[in-house]
Amino acid sequence: MRNNCFTFLRYLFTLCIFCNHLCVTMGEEVFLGHGLVFVCGFFAMSGFLNFNSYRQTPDPKTFALKRFKRIYPAYGMTVLLCLLTGASLSTLSAETFFAQAETWRYLFCNLLFLNYQQPTLPGVFEGNPMPFVNASLWTMKVEVLFYISVPVVHWMIGKFGKHKVLLTIILLSLAYNYGTAVAYRLTGNQLFNTLNHQLPGELSYFYIPVLMHYHFDWVRKHGKRLMWASAALFALALLNGGCSFLLPLCLPPLVITFAYECTWLLATARWKDFSYEFYLLRFPILQTIVATGLAASLGQTAIVALILTFVLAIPLHYLCKALSIRI
Repeated sequence: MRNNCFTFLRYLFTLCIFCNHLCVTMGEEVFLGHGLVFVCGFFAMSGFLNFNSYRQTPDPKTFALKRFKRIYPAYGMTVLLCLLTGASLSTLSAETFFAQAETWRYLFCNLLFLNYQQPTLPGVFEGNPMPFVNASLWTMKVEVLFYISVPVVHWMIGKFGKHKVLLTIILLSLAYNYGTAVAYRLTGNQLFNTLNHQLPGELSYFYIPVLMHYHFDWVRKHGKRLMWASAALFALALLNGGCSFLLPLCLPPLVITFAYECTWLLATARWKDFSYEFYLLRFPILQTIVATGLAASLGQTAIVALILTFVLAIPLHYLCKALSIRI
């Protein structure tokens, strides 16, 4: 199961979300539709790989420590870096900035994966099309809740069987996703759109790959046909808004089969993976470039942001790796 191109997909999804956020932060028309599609691609990979990891070592403490060491050092340092950068960019003086309750609420909430509770800093990015410091961080709350669910679902599978448990989770998730989407279309209430992107609605992206993992021999045997069928449904869902309900069904199998069937990309498995650090840093870097006027056009902003993000992501990766070894 190690011969795959998941690293390539991580960079591809990261680049697509970068392009989406580039347009959003500059107030331009959004590139490639909604970046949530590519975020859900990350959820699919996470479900497949992390549930497999837990099956190999079914110990909640070991699993929790591994996940903490992988995600939290870089996450926590990004939050702190955003706070310090925000202090230098704020329209308020440093003394006034650090005296604001919102400043410490930002730090507290974001360190606990509660970015939605305080996504802004006082006097920071207020003149940008979007005032948020790091809009990418909402996904981390969902990812952490996925991790928490893994030992519970694994125990339930052992007690009730994989098909009963996984199919129930997937069907309930699809029903929730469809119900909130319909409610949003009928009422226009933004609350339903927000709820649509929360954990119950995203569970299918995480647990369809888990079901595929349990039937991996069948998936490999029919991989190419499954990949092309999923790709056709994925294209239909993207091009026809009325078929968007197909995304939770077709995106996970497309991601998993692509990773194993596109053998011409297997060499990318040797690439160093800085995509997580890139994912954490790109939005605040884009916001900073827009706020400071460091680049004038969309193209210039893209080039400067890509360079700065990689320049910061690589040392952050190795620093956090060294910190994780000591934990």
